[in-house]
Formats: sequence, C-alpha cells, structure tokens
Amino acid sequence: MKSYFMKKKYLVCHLLFEEFPRDPRVRRYVTSLNQTDIYCIIICSKKKGNKYFESWNGNLVYRIPISKQRKSFFLTSLEYAGFTFLSVFVLAFLGIKYKFRIIHVHTLPDTLIFATAFNKLFGTKLILDLHEIFPELFCARKPHLENSFLVRILKLSEKCSLKFANTIITIHDPAKEIFIKRNKGIENKIHVIMNGVDNNEYRNAVLVPTDRFIIIYNGTVVKLLNLTMIIEALAQLKDLMAGIDFGKISFRIFGDGPALHEIFSLAEKLEVKDKVEYLGYLAPSDMRIEILKSSVLILPPLKNIYSDLFYTTKLIECICLKIPVIATRLNTYERYYRDESLFYFDSGNLSQLVRRIEEVYYNKALVRQKTENAFKDYQKVEWNKMKNRYIRVVQSLSV
Repeated sequence: MKSYFMKKKYLVCHLLFEEFPRDPRVRRYVTSLNQTDIYCIIICSKKKGNKYFESWNGNLVYRIPISKQRKSFFLTSLEYAGFTFLSVFVLAFLGIKYKFRIIHVHTLPDTLIFATAFNKLFGTKLILDLHEIFPELFCARKPHLENSFLVRILKLSEKCSLKFANTIITIHDPAKEIFIKRNKGIENKIHVIMNGVDNNEYRNAVLVPTDRFIIIYNGTVVKLLNLTMIIEALAQLKDLMAGIDFGKISFRIFGDGPALHEIFSLAEKLEVKDKVEYLGYLAPSDMRIEILKSSVLILPPLKNIYSDLFYTTKLIECICLKIPVIATRLNTYERYYRDESLFYFDSGNLSQLVRRIEEVYYNKALVRQKTENAFKDYQKVEWNKMKNRYIRVVQSLSV
C-alpha cells in the first residue's frame, strides 16, 4: 500500500471554508498524511494578506477569495453559497490537473460536499468531516426556532450530505451518536477522529516560569463562548484577593471575532480593563510559544444543546502541556475527563468560577494532581491513536 501512495504525490485534496494552516485539525491531517508519503492539495478561504497560492511543507495551497465574517445568518449563508459555487470550478480544474483520488471535505457548511459532484462522477471518493453539528449550532443561537421549518431544512441538508459522502468522520462519540440517531443507515461509514495534539508541534516544549498569573484564551471570539464571564470574575477577584496577588493576574486574548468590543466595554465598566490584553491572531508556531507562558485556560460557555458538544483543540493543548483548565461542566468534557482532572464549575455560576480561579492560584499541589490526571485521561484518545485511525480511513478509500 505504501508504494502505491508514493506513486500518487497528490492523492488527497482537502476542501475547507476556513484558513489554512490556521485550522489545526486540517493541519494535523495533512501532516499525518505527509508522514506516509502522501501529499495534499488544500483548497481553503483567503483572508486579506494571504497568498492565492503557495507551497506548504510540500503540499499545495489554493485560496478562494471569500472568508468568514461571522455576522448575520443571512450573510453567512451567502458566504457559504459563494464559496461552494467557486469550489466547484476549482475542484474540477485541479482534479483534472492533479488526478487526486480522494476529496476530504470539512464542514461547515455540510452542503460543501456537493461542490465535489463533478469529481465524484469520475470516481473520486469523498470524505465528509463534520467539525460542527449545524442544526444544534443554529438552535443554540436562536433557541426560539428549535422546532422551526428552517431547522428541519438544516437536518434534511445534513441527511443529504451524509448520504452523498462515501465516508463520514466526526469529532467525538457524542456527535456520532447524534448523527446516527437521526440518519439511519450510516452506522458502518461513520468514524470518530477526535481532536488531538501533534507531539511534533510541541517537541521539547517547556513551560516558561513567571511570577505572573496569566489567564489565556486563544481562538475565535464570539458571544456563544461567554468570555465576558471571565471579566466579571476578575471584577470580583479585585475585591477578594490581596492587592499584590491580584496585581499579578492578567487575561490574554489571542484571535479575532465579533465579541471583542463587548469584552472590552464590560472590562472598562467594571474597572478591570488594565487586566485585559488583546494580542490579535498569531501564526500557529507563535501561538505555541505564547501558550507556554500561560498559567490557566478558562473555558466558560453557557451550557446548551450546542456547547454540550464542545471539544476544542485549545483544551487539549493545555492538557498535554499540563496547564490547568477551568471549564464549564459540559457533557463531552465530562465524558472524557474526570472531576479529578479539570477544574469544573456549573454553567453560569460566577461564584464557582471565582473559587476555581482562587484554587488554581493558591493550591499548587491540587493543580499538579489535576493536570497529571487530565494528561492520563487524554492518553486514552491521544492523537497518535486518532492519526492511525485516519490513515486507515484513507487507505480503505484508495483501493
């Protein structure tokens, strides 16, 4: 099998309406395939400053000049439609030029899989990778529409997309159970490949000693993640902690998104604006350096139908580096990580969040114990296991 792969330099094409190499899940897939002498074509969105075409570690990246603005549902739908439409022509041209055998489509949107119709006619196999569950995401943002006609359309779209794909991948077991429950007949073609950390990206990584207490968040900054709760916690800690101790605390935000203004407005109102540092989006290699300087990751989303399915890369990175994690008690987190592993608090419970921050700040023995336990829990689903699972999926489609 390996010799066959070596003959096909560009066997796999990845299609995603996201930026590459910013998307860590796709970056890990590509790197894993490269380790077996498979190189990839990546078709992705283009943000201002990106090149339309470049080589990345021997892989070829083509960018379509449409990017996510994360505004209204209507505008997002137009972006999805525009990217999908242009992808049809890019896939057709590159499919003829490079003769890739597999197209790996990453959601959202689910309907992006239909951009591959021309390629499928000529025998190209399709992987649909469900990074998100679109109906649940929509219901979390607009709960009053949970039983609406629009949600039924989203579920029908999901069903058609799953049927069109040769193989389906999703992010964890709870998501797989949801897809199987409402899409009968996919049991034998759906696989779980969980997010993980590529050990090569953190080879010889060592935490940077500091006398500061740095709370970190890195990623897309949207209202759904409830990051304003960290600002509220800082305001309470200002009164609860000694001046010297509180003086060491800072909250660093990396990334971008529409909720930044709300965070800084609240910080100014509660008189803790000097505690919030916004450092913008960093390249993955630079972000890895910043994570090593952090003291704790806080993930405070409100519990709902969608957030209960969260399993983020930032969580796993901190677990692997033995950085403590304070997190809302969500179903997926609890399925894989014990109470003895994470500093859990109940959804929206500000006083509990404040206590968890104080525990991490003052109780170093408890931090060591919980970070060790979290690392052991992660070993059961670590990336090398998932990587081998993904390689087997690709091999099964290439014969």
